[in-house]
Amino acid sequence: MVDPDGDPAGLYTDDENPRQAPSGRLPLKRIAIAGCSIAAAALLVSGVIYGPTVVRVLDQSDTTIKSPDKVGTFTLDTSDGAKDTAEYIRDAIATKVSLDTSHGLIYHDGKTNAILVAGTARIWRPDSTLDSAFGVVTDDNGGVRDVHDVDAGPLGGTMRCGVTKVDDADLSVCGWADNGSLGVALFSNRSAADSAKSLLDLRAAVEHRA
Repeated sequence: MVDPDGDPAGLYTDDENPRQAPSGRLPLKRIAIAGCSIAAAALLVSGVIYGPTVVRVLDQSDTTIKSPDKVGTFTLDTSDGAKDTAEYIRDAIATKVSLDTSHGLIYHDGKTNAILVAGTARIWRPDSTLDSAFGVVTDDNGGVRDVHDVDAGPLGGTMRCGVTKVDDADLSVCGWADNGSLGVALFSNRSAADSAKSLLDLRAAVEHRA
């Protein structure tokens, strides 16, 4: 049968360009390109968020802790009793915070004793690590109270101070954490504000970066 225009009937549809029948195949190339784009965007976002932390962790991975005999008005107590007390607190903190190296030190300057535990590690979340260390300094009276941020000084990171009660006496508790080290100190007969200043001096003397 021939159509009125002379063309074979049934070879063309009403559309000028007939639609191609679906092949049933997925557009794998387009899916792959879209997947790569999403992955690249996710990688870029992760780099923006976590990149600075990685740089700081690597930069501070060579941190070391020293134990100088004198720090300002403080003198290192090397007696056996002081060593035992410092090591006891150091071991307690080590149960909560994983440190590569750690030291327990006791300094005194007349009426004030400062028990300092300091160590090194690759610390990805200084804030939460310091919180964990403060959690060790606890007793039946509620642990460390009135915790607040203080100036961390030129070494940076996070520094906080608070107060705890031991044998009916208040002790000031101050600590720091950065991406390479952690330190917690207990001060007797010293306010939290003065203890924060003392910890800055102790930290500057014991924490060293290559």
